[in-house]
Amino acid sequence: MTDLTPQPVGRHVDHARDLEPAQWHHELLEERPLHHEADHDPPFLVLSRFDDVVAALKQPEVWRNGDGPGVFFQRGGVLGSTDDPDHARQRRVLRPAFLPSAIKALRPRVEALADGLADSFVGLGHGDLVELYAFPFPALVVGEMLGVRAADRDDFGRWSLAVVNALGGGDFAAYEDATRSIWDCIDARLAEREALLDAGTAGGDGELLGSVLPDDVISRMLLAVRSGELSRVEARRLGHQLLVAGHETTTSLIALLFLRFAQQPELAERVRGDPSLIDAVIEEGLRFDSPVQGLFRTSDCPAVLRGEEIPEKTKVQLLFAAANRDPRHWDDPDDFRPERDPRQLRSHLAFGWGVHHCIGAPVARLETRVTLERLLPRMADIELAGDPETTETFILRGLAKLPLRWRPVPADAG
Repeated sequence: MTDLTPQPVGRHVDHARDLEPAQWHHELLEERPLHHEADHDPPFLVLSRFDDVVAALKQPEVWRNGDGPGVFFQRGGVLGSTDDPDHARQRRVLRPAFLPSAIKALRPRVEALADGLADSFVGLGHGDLVELYAFPFPALVVGEMLGVRAADRDDFGRWSLAVVNALGGGDFAAYEDATRSIWDCIDARLAEREALLDAGTAGGDGELLGSVLPDDVISRMLLAVRSGELSRVEARRLGHQLLVAGHETTTSLIALLFLRFAQQPELAERVRGDPSLIDAVIEEGLRFDSPVQGLFRTSDCPAVLRGEEIPEKTKVQLLFAAANRDPRHWDDPDDFRPERDPRQLRSHLAFGWGVHHCIGAPVARLETRVTLERLLPRMADIELAGDPETTETFILRGLAKLPLRWRPVPADAG
């Protein structure tokens, strides 16, 4: 029976910022699988068990995305913040950039970006991995995919951090400033490509789209605007969502994996000795630490959760991180075990499930795979050099700082 006793102010929100929130998640799983965060402004529910979360994800007509993925109500969103048919139409425009062939073509550039960053810091033998690598690397990659200027990428981290923090009810003034800056950046790049298209001249580096436009996501969105498949406002907002979603979550995944390597040196040694383990380590890292702790859905009509009647327009956080540690679905859920059955391991909810499964998942996996391939052979004896610091938002799980020490290994060693 669900325990409906109101909890102390901010209890769930506060525990979400723990370095190891799994202890709180197990309390939710066992004692209050439908938890009321009644004293938060605005109040919301938290659904934690694996089967319950999947059941809600299978009902997108009841549990809608269109009121925003955060705790506050947000209208006029795109992709992960909207529902079909708009969601399907927008996803169709972006899909070619995330196909296996596109990811394969992107890999050499991702490797070059990883090597460039690694060359700049590995020889130091110590430092904050978030600042040195995990934070800038995904910004460089998403900038490459979108097709923004290198100068603009310096601001990506600051903008995306402000937006993510606001999803949990943070600084809305910073959110609005960051959003305007992102929109201005996307609008400027769309205008540049529109001028190229109208002039019929080639521009940019690398492979060209239609022999005129650079082959990047902004060019694809512009063509969709010109054909009427997207509005200009949608293109601006899609660029915004891809920037934020493509940056913060991958930063978190990379940093959390290196935290586990520092805590479990034998795990790092296994991966160095057998690179074929990398994919399984990434999937187990996604399950074990779930960089997206849990996104919100809103009831589109009166509904029932765990026998309780839920009014229309109720915000519910689907707590992917707890579902990914639910002992009803996972054996030994608190053990980091990349040797799990690959089919079951791929059932984790770190990227969501169903029609709203994260479109950028292949890019996040590529960035993390390249990171482990490029960095682990060059960083031996990884250990903590101080206390990690977690990020502020309770929507995502990440590290603001990860101070490490390691023994540098020359890039050409062996």
